[in-house]
Amino acid sequence: MIRGGDDALARARSHAADAAPVTPDRVLAPIPRPGTIFGCGVNYRSHGDEEPGFVFPDEPQIDFIKTPNAVIGPDAPIVIPPHDRVIVRPDGFKVDYEVEFGVVIGHRCWNVRRDDALDHVFGYTVFNDVGSRGVQFPKRPGMGRQADLGKNFDTFMPMGPVIVTPDEIPDLSRARIRAWVNGELRQDALLAEQLFPVPVLIEWISSIITLEPGDCITTGTPAGCGTFRVPPVFLQPGDVVAVAEETIGTLTNPVVAG
Repeated sequence: MIRGGDDALARARSHAADAAPVTPDRVLAPIPRPGTIFGCGVNYRSHGDEEPGFVFPDEPQIDFIKTPNAVIGPDAPIVIPPHDRVIVRPDGFKVDYEVEFGVVIGHRCWNVRRDDALDHVFGYTVFNDVGSRGVQFPKRPGMGRQADLGKNFDTFMPMGPVIVTPDEIPDLSRARIRAWVNGELRQDALLAEQLFPVPVLIEWISSIITLEPGDCITTGTPAGCGTFRVPPVFLQPGDVVAVAEETIGTLTNPVVAG
């Protein structure tokens, strides 16, 4: 569908106009097995300000890559990893949430300039960039920082509830992302607050790595994730996390014990 471009979208619109409404039993992630998901580090000043002594970057920070095994859709559970014989964290895995605006690449792009970057976008979605701070930022000697592993436990990348095409969000700066835990608003920001807007991120990544249809970019999270609250508050079994952007909709996932 994504590789088919405008012709595939036109066929889909025509089919949808003629088809009877469908009530699904279960809604999956819009792309259950996406390509590479590029994870942006600090991209909101409010998020950097949460960490004492943080030095803001002069260039986009693509700090990690998420893998397809982590992707789940609406209402699917986020699973808190159990303690086991391999990865042991006596202080817990410290699982955190992060609402992120997601970009889905539609056309193969390499060395794309920012002025042309949005021409290569298929659409936009919402991600919940779940991560284990206990693996990502361990406090004990001998435990190295492992951002990729900490971000890639199974179920750690809720995606959805849909992908919208770029015409539905013509002004990205006005898009607003929010996150709630158990109904409490924890994160709230406009994309206008991003240090490096979407076209800059596409330009930066594609200057190094060829982006393919179905690859995704998560564009950073604003202030309010659990690790920087005082005291820190991490996800627990029984919690419910919702992340949203007004046009895309709300993505809700319960939290369960592994």
